[in-house]
Amino acid sequence: MDEIGEMPLDLQAKLLKAIEDHKVRRLGGEKEINVDVQIIAASNRDLEALAKTGAFRADLYHRLSVFKVSLPPLRAAIADLDDLVPLFVAEYNAKAGRQVKQIPDDVWHKLKAYHWPGNVRELRNVIERCVLFAEGSVFPVQWLQLPGDQQLSVLTDTEHLICLPLDGSMALDDMDKHIIKTALARTDYNLAATARILGTTRETLRYRVRKYQLTAKE
Repeated sequence: MDEIGEMPLDLQAKLLKAIEDHKVRRLGGEKEINVDVQIIAASNRDLEALAKTGAFRADLYHRLSVFKVSLPPLRAAIADLDDLVPLFVAEYNAKAGRQVKQIPDDVWHKLKAYHWPGNVRELRNVIERCVLFAEGSVFPVQWLQLPGDQQLSVLTDTEHLICLPLDGSMALDDMDKHIIKTALARTDYNLAATARILGTTRETLRYRVRKYQLTAKE
């Protein structure tokens, strides 16, 4: 159960009863059904602190916290990047048919200097974009596009320059979608022409167009 800290108090009471009685009743049903389940619950909030203030049921908290595992955010475990980055690079190499093998020192420096407010999900999105737009075996630093990075030119053709805000007001996926959507509009949604402007292949661009549910002409 993900983000259990967001569960309303009335539903928490029902969940606690189901856990204690090992019985549930379908919505609209009259017969109770015996269940034997194990519950793994996750939250990005401090449930113990919420339980003390009454914002989360203390009895449910103690029932769920038989075994408690605390996972630090990525910003507090930057050393994990040494394992996570190669893992995600290999994953998207396989998915997109890329051969990214070299990660330059300046890429590592930027990755380890960033705060990662979106944790591992944000890291995965960054790696996915960079691998998909990679031209060869070297991880492309220009596609990191981390908030606060001073890389403003997102297209190789200065005639088609697109500028993005670097104040954190746009999520990384929103930046990626905006770049592709703008480039498509400037080429009358021609996939091949847009791929040339972005310096990538049609196959890679086609993948991103599908992901963001955009329109393009072959």
